[in-house]
Amino acid sequence: MATPQQDYRPVIDPRSEMERSPEQVAREDALRQVEETLLNIEEAIRRADRARKSIPIGSNEQNLRLCLDTAVEKLEVVRKELFQGAYFGGDQQRLI
Repeated sequence: MATPQQDYRPVIDPRSEMERSPEQVAREDALRQVEETLLNIEEAIRRADRARKSIPIGSNEQNLRLCLDTAVEKLEVVRKELFQGAYFGGDQQRLI
């Protein structure tokens, strides 16, 4: 199945801000915000993972461990969706 050819658009345009359109500047700013959000999500995953690994198996804190397991799983899903939607979503709207 053939897919429409899309022009390559670099994330950061090498031209100065004066040479770029307001839309290009806004897009780059939005992608910077996505990058920072992804970094925060990844840090949250690492922290939750460290916390759940610090709880001994068979301890009285099994509910806490289960909550952290769920949190890590959900954060990984959110990270994947944000990454794919931001960088591979194209110009088309996604239907959920």
